[in-house]
Amino acid sequence: MNTKRIITGLAVGGTWLWLLFSGIFWLFWLIFLLVGGLALSEYFQITLPQHRKTDKATGIILGLFPLAAAFEGKPELVTAALFLALFFLIVYTLTRYPSLSRAQVGYGPFDLMLRLGFGIFYVGFSFSHFTLLLSLEYGMQWLLLLTAITVASDSCAYYGGMLLGRHKLAPAISPGKTVEGFIAGTAGGIIAAVLVGIPSLPFIPPAMMALITLVLICVGVMGDLTESMIKRTMGVKDSGNILPGHGGVLDRMDSLMIATPLLFYLIHFGAIPGH
Repeated sequence: MNTKRIITGLAVGGTWLWLLFSGIFWLFWLIFLLVGGLALSEYFQITLPQHRKTDKATGIILGLFPLAAAFEGKPELVTAALFLALFFLIVYTLTRYPSLSRAQVGYGPFDLMLRLGFGIFYVGFSFSHFTLLLSLEYGMQWLLLLTAITVASDSCAYYGGMLLGRHKLAPAISPGKTVEGFIAGTAGGIIAAVLVGIPSLPFIPPAMMALITLVLICVGVMGDLTESMIKRTMGVKDSGNILPGHGGVLDRMDSLMIATPLLFYLIHFGAIPGH
């Protein structure tokens, strides 16, 4: 398992770095459209196990609306696409109401609308911010910083928790996470941010860089716990098996799905200097 995990990690990491440094915006957008579609598929496989394929396909298609709109790099278009997706979701749910009311699937029309709607927002809308972030003036550098923080904090949290972990961080949701692992992950993430962020984003003061990193790590843990909560509720261990040793796309991207939009809006609204 460790060998598979390392090989997959190196392959994905190498591809990701090549994609960032290639500077081909349309290719990045296209790949994230595909990756977002895979993540949406995993989410609906988890949350709609008893529903027909058309329900899942509808969720995937509508979830791709904000991802597709991100091509222009304008957050207002992404927001408009999200509204359009939710509009069609309401129309779809209303047309499905009669059959859902009669079906014995354990939940009715409103529950279906909530599960589809949250997937569109949680996966589709969140994933669109990777492309939005890249469209910024220093977008590649910000994504590189996020990558360094995530890899370092995840690795340090894993080994720190394995060697030193004694106190559970969120035992009801994710029993494997420990406070000691979180502290080790935070330290590793801050070191990585200083090493990668300061040379590539010189206009960010070191103290602010450390604060940004701390916030992103905490939010990343929230994203990780959110996916863990969904999987635990639905009785699923991994979101998929497309990445040997790592599980699915959601399993690898969960900590970035809230952190990336947060970082984008902090820059977009001027809380963090953009240049």
